Amino acid sequence: MKKSVILLLLFIWDISFADGVRILTGNFYPGGLNIAEIKDYKGAYIEIISSGKKYTFPALSSKVFFGIPYSAGKMVELNIIRNGKVIYREFIRIKPRKYPVSRITVKERKLTRELLERIKKESALIKKVLSIKTEKLFREESFIPPLDRMVISTPFGAKRIINGKKRSIHWGADFAAPEGTPVYATLSGRVVLAQELYYTGKTVIINHGLGLFSLYAHLSRINVREGQQVKGGQLIGNVGSTGRSTGPHLHFGIYINRLRVDPVLALRLNL
Repeated sequence: MKKSVILLLLFIWDISFADGVRILTGNFYPGGLNIAEIKDYKGAYIEIISSGKKYTFPALSSKVFFGIPYSAGKMVELNIIRNGKVIYREFIRIKPRKYPVSRITVKERKLTRELLERIKKESALIKKVLSIKTEKLFREESFIPPLDRMVISTPFGAKRIINGKKRSIHWGADFAAPEGTPVYATLSGRVVLAQELYYTGKTVIINHGLGLFSLYAHLSRINVREGQQVKGGQLIGNVGSTGRSTGPHLHFGIYINRLRVDPVLALRLNL
């Protein structure tokens, strides 16, 4: 029995230090965005196993972005798989983080059949654009803040109570700013959505490549069009309060392969 355990530990040690593989960041919080380097990346992907659920992040270049799910417990398993074979394995201890409760009151609107159909179509549209896979579309070495002054009003991961009822988790970060404040693209990329939606109002989503996307919501004005190439720091809209909103602010979200990650943690990364 002891011999088999020793052999298993040696096996894990061997693949944990595979040549040509490095984990470049230690943003191991629930909602943390991270980067790995896989020199021989073709046919490879990163797999995160958390609470029995698997999350995959395809390697589209030697630098691969991956996220830690919000629901992560004390530890997750990270596997790098190439051509069906595990070439690297690491068990990552997740750093604890407390999330506040966010209580807001908004005007209730009766959800008619037509409105429910609209919400369903918009949800499917967002999933579709966030599933786009392209090569790297940015050259910046760090995220650019979308506002000149970043004042958090509601953080990522806050437990939402709307009109006294428990709702979903707050899947982005809200930044307080006056109506009309300029909003900038956090990285270069291609605009894949620029339209008004029921919940998020006037919304822009930018594809930065490698499975990475940014979202800007509740805008008063959209200054870009779908399909347009934008540069990091370019004006894309203005702060507003469109959609389901209690006042002017920017809702800013970052996604990696459709997994929501904390944009405030992402802003601290070197890319």
